[in-house]
Amino acid sequence: MLGILTEFYCLRPKDIANIRRKREPTEHDIRAARATLSLLLADNLVCRFPFYETDRTFGTISYVYGLTDKAVKMIGDPARPFSEHSVRTIDHELEISLFHIKLKKLCEQKHLELFWYQEGINVSRGINPDAFFAITDPSKPEGRNTNYFFLEIERSKIGNFKNGEPSITRKLTKYYEYFDSDACENDWNFRKFRVVIVQPSAPRSRNLLETLAEKYQNRMFWLTTEPAYKENIGGEIFRTPKDYSKVAYSFLSL
Repeated sequence: MLGILTEFYCLRPKDIANIRRKREPTEHDIRAARATLSLLLADNLVCRFPFYETDRTFGTISYVYGLTDKAVKMIGDPARPFSEHSVRTIDHELEISLFHIKLKKLCEQKHLELFWYQEGINVSRGINPDAFFAITDPSKPEGRNTNYFFLEIERSKIGNFKNGEPSITRKLTKYYEYFDSDACENDWNFRKFRVVIVQPSAPRSRNLLETLAEKYQNRMFWLTTEPAYKENIGGEIFRTPKDYSKVAYSFLSL
């Protein structure tokens, strides 16, 4: 179980049970995961934070678990501590982990190679993604079989305007300027990439697509929603500002 939390950073008991059983967990599976987590909690190898499954006022309370400093020292790289994390951003961190789980399952099913990089991303590079990942199709010719992605989980509404521009647009402008640049090649050893932007709902995704379409007629931005990727991450669920009303894209069509 410590290995699972090393790979996925933070998870609920039902997420851990899902990974261990490789199927939708039963109540028995979830209770077993909770029992093991309780033992690890007593040994100060994991910590937990409360999490509300729907909203923070009336939602059902659960817990999100991660590694402590003690566990990280014992495991070493690539483990990282969850114990000092802010409670206010638990939902954001959990969503990154859930996306990672779904993406890994897709790659395993389709015999694709996944490289995932989350900890230690250097913000001095000019961008600060939630995660970076690469997908390689070994059946295709080497040198043309790998696609690169930066992940952004956007759960807040469009806001924090400066000079009439919201924070999300300012953030994506940095990606736009970074795309196919010498700086990107120097930092990452590639020039072209896609930015996967995950939002909670279809209306928010549509609003952002329309906002971006006014400024960036480019397919580098891939927008989807939390329900869409959780239901079918391998499907045509991604829309771009360039042709969002006509075409949808998939990881499997690259």
